[in-house]
Amino acid sequence: MQVKSLGKAVGTALAAVLAVTAVATPASADPFTGFPPYPTDPAAYRILAGTGSDTTQDVLNGLGAAIGGGTVLASWDARGTSPIKTKATNCVFQRPNGSTEGNRSLWASKVQAPAASTIEECVDFARSSSGTTLVAGGNGTWIPFALDAVTYAINENSDLPTNMSLSLLQNIYKCVTRTVGSFPVQPLLIQPGSGTRQFWNQQMGITDAEIAAGDYPCLVPASATVPDGTGVAPVQEHDGRELTGHNSYVMPFSIAQHIAQGNSMAGVEDRRGPALLGSINTVSPYAAGSNPPNEVLNPAFPLNRRVYNIVASSELTEEWIDRVFTAGGSFGSLLCAQSGVITSYGFATIGDCGSTALTGNLNTTGWPPA
Repeated sequence: MQVKSLGKAVGTALAAVLAVTAVATPASADPFTGFPPYPTDPAAYRILAGTGSDTTQDVLNGLGAAIGGGTVLASWDARGTSPIKTKATNCVFQRPNGSTEGNRSLWASKVQAPAASTIEECVDFARSSSGTTLVAGGNGTWIPFALDAVTYAINENSDLPTNMSLSLLQNIYKCVTRTVGSFPVQPLLIQPGSGTRQFWNQQMGITDAEIAAGDYPCLVPASATVPDGTGVAPVQEHDGRELTGHNSYVMPFSIAQHIAQGNSMAGVEDRRGPALLGSINTVSPYAAGSNPPNEVLNPAFPLNRRVYNIVASSELTEEWIDRVFTAGGSFGSLLCAQSGVITSYGFATIGDCGSTALTGNLNTTGWPPA
């Protein structure tokens, strides 16, 4: 495995950053906006740059604002104008959308041979809403920082039930059940490369290969929308506006994302539209006693998952990777210390925040996507 280094200077700059670590500034959609033109001042670019998951983009923006007063952690949204520029050097590239593309950009930045990489040293971490298969000594380390859960969303005007069993949802997504009661139901997929799509499909007992093979005729992998009732093309995750005007639609939705969008957090776009979250197996997505507009994630929700920041395993002892992400390193995790920020964006805290136990191999497909 190729070993690359952040090569960041610390010293007096470190002391200055840590002195303002607890000072939170308003989060924004990207580290800077209005590009191009891109800033020419190197000071405009933060120390660590990350891309990837739509699910965790907003909470990472909040954490980026809180850690070091907005000078350390730069997290680029999954959606927005493209290309982006992550470093003062020649780091202009297509914006990664989702966990898989973030993973690929990290591999191309930190592991891929320099002669083949177009974005060497441009990405320091990748946001991921899904874990990985444990590979001892893998070139990537998935560092958990919070708990999320995923449920189904329907149009608030729909006659579909606001509580469904997991087995009913699985039958809906396997195209076995086409009506619930006397009401038609149309399951939606979210965009390929999403960690939420991967997680949801696993819970539904389906695979992308089966979908591509046409095993589930109500699920359409093509890019073009087809008439309601015979399938709908994949949609952007956590965007409840896709349900507008469609009372038959059912789509997966991150509970934390839905909460954050409703909390009027700075820089968080409210994309809920008419989306109403449902209970699964009679378990509410919200903790007992929490009601609109102050919902809190129910950590006992059956379809829960950890969310991660992935770093190159070779860089775990790098000064800034260690300080920001890892709890068991020399410094303790600045990110894990921001529990108030994590919960304000709808996530729940976890006892193993900052663990470096989960190692796996990064996606070697490279960058940019084909």
